[in-house]
Amino acid sequence: MHVEGDFHVRSARTLVWAFFRDPATLATCLEDPHEIHATDATHFEGTLTAGVAFIRGTFRLRGSYASETPPNQMQVTLQGSGMGSGVDAALTVSFAEGSEGTGVHWTGEIKMSGTIATVGERLVKGTVDKKVTALFEAARVKLEPA
Repeated sequence: MHVEGDFHVRSARTLVWAFFRDPATLATCLEDPHEIHATDATHFEGTLTAGVAFIRGTFRLRGSYASETPPNQMQVTLQGSGMGSGVDAALTVSFAEGSEGTGVHWTGEIKMSGTIATVGERLVKGTVDKKVTALFEAARVKLEPA
């Protein structure tokens, strides 16, 4: 399943990069109950309680900053499992400095397996799009100067 989007924020690219590069800070943008922490300079892990339709539960997550070109682009991989389901995601986030702030563009592929994948692609896609958009919108709001 493909996800993609962008936003512009009136903050310096180095500040936006640092925000996205800190898994605990970025996790504050998640709507669902979670606990995320760095395990070393390029890896993070934790739990996230989420679901699709009537299927809801806690997922154990592991992720890494797979490739970085500071402060221009990062590639993040994420693996999760829980409730007889699995999630694998690869996300690329790009940062472009402009005259009035930073443009952020993301694109990614998400693969689901197990129980959650049987709910139906249309329902899952709608929920994933909603959650990803909410995450990036919350980041935009937090990064926007007062």
